[in-house]
Amino acid sequence: MILLFLELSVTINLNMLDQSHPNHIAIIMDGNRRWATERNLPKMLGHTEGAKTLRTIAKAVRERGISYLTLYALSTENVRERSQDELNHLYSLFEKLVDYIGDFLENNARLRIIGDLTPLPEKTKNKLLEVVEKTKNNSTMTLSLAINYGGRDEIIRAVRKLASESTAEISETNFNDQLDTVGIPDVDLVIRTGGHHRLSNFLLWQAAYAELFFTDTKWPAFSVEELDRIIDWFNEQQRNRGK
Repeated sequence: MILLFLELSVTINLNMLDQSHPNHIAIIMDGNRRWATERNLPKMLGHTEGAKTLRTIAKAVRERGISYLTLYALSTENVRERSQDELNHLYSLFEKLVDYIGDFLENNARLRIIGDLTPLPEKTKNKLLEVVEKTKNNSTMTLSLAINYGGRDEIIRAVRKLASESTAEISETNFNDQLDTVGIPDVDLVIRTGGHHRLSNFLLWQAAYAELFFTDTKWPAFSVEELDRIIDWFNEQQRNRGK
């Protein structure tokens, strides 16, 4: 899965948002390295091309009036298992987010980071948090990047927070308030590219009633046209939420 930059350069038209459209889309951006390998290219180039796709898809999501987009950029397992060279390349891509701060501010979008940034280099962490701080009051669109994120890790951290507050009531509402995604609605649609049919520890709590769509298309080749087809598919689903 992988990542980055973003260029949100269009003014949103809220009238474009059909009520049946998803309000919150989450994407597992998988297949960057395999895309590069199939083309006899360095694996790192797959991540770089994936960043270009991120920019294109983020713009398309914004144009369609969808308020929340969460992208699985780097998992806790990635941080433990990937080579340092690959991680350094990803960290450098994260840092380039700061170059796009003008677009965030201009378009009233905000950046959120979910996950534990502790293992990241200080330079990378500081640049990410700088963008988060500068855009925190923006309200048109929320783009969340999951970095060193794992659903189980998030749940454990939330439980620890509740346990430290001896008077805290144990309820879904209270639990939600301890998650990294506090203030963000549950996911309506999870899209995974790259051909695998699993959630890979992504938003396990928040995606409890999400529709799941798996595509064989690898992330660098994922297009706006395919996004639109998936949204059309979502609109055809009957969402009973257990009723």
